[in-house]
Amino acid sequence: MTSVTDQIKEKIDIVEFISAYVQLRKTGRSYVGFCPFHPNTRTPAFHVFPDTQNFHCFGCKASGTIFDFLMRREGLEFREALERLAQRAGVQLHPRTEADEQLDRWRTRLLEVNAAAAAFFRHMLVKSQRGEQARAYVARRRIDDATSEAFLLGYAPEDWSLLLTYLTERRGCSPEEIEAAGLAIRHETRGYYDRFRNRLMFPIRNANGEIVAFGGRALGDVQPKYMNSPQTPLFDKGKVLYGLDLARDAIRQSDATVIVEGYVDVIIAHQYGFRNVVAPLGTALTADHVALVKKLSHRVYLALDADAAGVRATLKGLQALQSQPDGELTAVTSPHGVIGLQRRQDVEIKILTLPEGKDPDEVIQEDPDQWRAALAAARPAMDFYIETLTSDLDLSSGRGKADAVERIAPLLAQLANPVEQAHYIQRLARLIDVEERYILAALGTKARQEGQRRLPDQTRATKVLEQQPDAAKQQSSEPTPATPAQEEHLLSWMIRYPAVRAAVEEKLHNDLAPYPALQALMTGTVDELFTRDECRALWRAWIAAPADSDPAVWATTLYAPLDAVAQRVLGLHAPQPQAYRIVNDALECATILQRDVAKRWLVQIARMQAEATSEAERDLLLDRLVQVKQFINMLSIPRRSSAYSDLHALHTI
Repeated sequence: MTSVTDQIKEKIDIVEFISAYVQLRKTGRSYVGFCPFHPNTRTPAFHVFPDTQNFHCFGCKASGTIFDFLMRREGLEFREALERLAQRAGVQLHPRTEADEQLDRWRTRLLEVNAAAAAFFRHMLVKSQRGEQARAYVARRRIDDATSEAFLLGYAPEDWSLLLTYLTERRGCSPEEIEAAGLAIRHETRGYYDRFRNRLMFPIRNANGEIVAFGGRALGDVQPKYMNSPQTPLFDKGKVLYGLDLARDAIRQSDATVIVEGYVDVIIAHQYGFRNVVAPLGTALTADHVALVKKLSHRVYLALDADAAGVRATLKGLQALQSQPDGELTAVTSPHGVIGLQRRQDVEIKILTLPEGKDPDEVIQEDPDQWRAALAAARPAMDFYIETLTSDLDLSSGRGKADAVERIAPLLAQLANPVEQAHYIQRLARLIDVEERYILAALGTKARQEGQRRLPDQTRATKVLEQQPDAAKQQSSEPTPATPAQEEHLLSWMIRYPAVRAAVEEKLHNDLAPYPALQALMTGTVDELFTRDECRALWRAWIAAPADSDPAVWATTLYAPLDAVAQRVLGLHAPQPQAYRIVNDALECATILQRDVAKRWLVQIARMQAEATSEAERDLLLDRLVQVKQFINMLSIPRRSSAYSDLHALHTI
């Protein structure tokens, strides 16, 4: 049975779809253009292949189907991309229940309530005498009319029921709807009253530009000074970044996201042309915020306040940015010579240092060049860590030096690049005036502790890998193309068993490492093993889940069609008490999928070479073609699987 995603791809031509975003020109059987996901203006590296309905950038290695393109381009979750493309293709995702229809109607109604409230607040700011104090505040913050309009700034009058009366009598909203939207509060005896009073209002929009909540800045002495809407069916402050709907294109074009603290910081930055600036809503960065940011850019600048609270917020933001379970798996050597695997962060994180006591909006308005200079001089995250985590220590004392190493060593152990790690070891050694060997000793201890805690099954899985036979000497037959069943079997094993995941990821990395010419084609990550969009989306959902998630419980939180795929995947294999028993089966399955990926590239590169127009291009493609063949020949053909009885049959042709 054809899946929903396949039906959508059959009805939407990828060349036509991507041409709406990227200027493409035909070259042979493929189309080329400048990649929309990383800065490139000299040599087009972005290719669209109509025969396979895929795209690939030979610069940043972005690749996939129309689903992957739309998710990257618009910063969407798989579910959102699925809904958009299904609507465009005229494909029904699943039978709509009355509960689904009711939920959609309720969400639409709350959006209508918010839109009406935003219009009311805007009128009160711009047209009403009541808004004089708010207009004076806007003028004092030097927000111009065009920017005020772009962000739909408004004013909630000092009145207990003015908005409530307007929405019920003029816009036909019920008090219950207004309360559900977070705009009214219900008192047990006195009924409903307005939540926001005498506040400058900041409509909060989601990435699609829909008003989902409001923030209000008090214009009097009342507390709190800033107040947001409560959590509603439309709004979760941990999942929304203020200004993202207006900043998204600029973030993507500059490949940089600047995160500030306040509404006005965002507004003034946009007013002065710095449109890649966003802000969390009165909370530290969350995993959901980080997921939004990482979909749009590879560089993140944190420009939070320099006071104690701002430093704490910066530390929490760094923790959120660095704790995500994605990024390329990289082999590193510890100071004691132990080979391990770490995840190289797929974002570059820097800390913006502002003049003491000044907010970003003040710096920008005083001198935009000063803001540009601050961005250019932003410090790497590790510099910030070293300065911040040692600022309260007496570094002339033995205890202070020991505490400094104790605090910084775990962070140094996380650096995947050995040159970068050596740089910061030297810097810390100079700062505390001790020999580097003492820091190296502490670093080795921390690295071993981290490895034991974070990947307890990795050593065992590595031994299993080392015991694999040289199957290339045993057989030389090539497998037929992989099947959807294999992808689901591999998913099942990797979701159920951490040891399987560690072993498969290590294998993918190690197998690709000797072939530099292939690294423009392949990422060596689990993602690229899956040809089905549902399997890729399910894997991404799993690695984004909390580390201690129970797979069966997690599967119940998914949405269609991923929920059905997850239930099917988890039903393939019953849990076993010892994960190592099925590591071999998973590695065998992964190998077949690897070979399938390589064979697809073999066909594609051969076509591109035949259509190449220059000798240099032909030579480059020939080198890649040779290494693809070598890669295919190198891949081991594993032993017969005991859990997946028909797996070995795929090696016969």
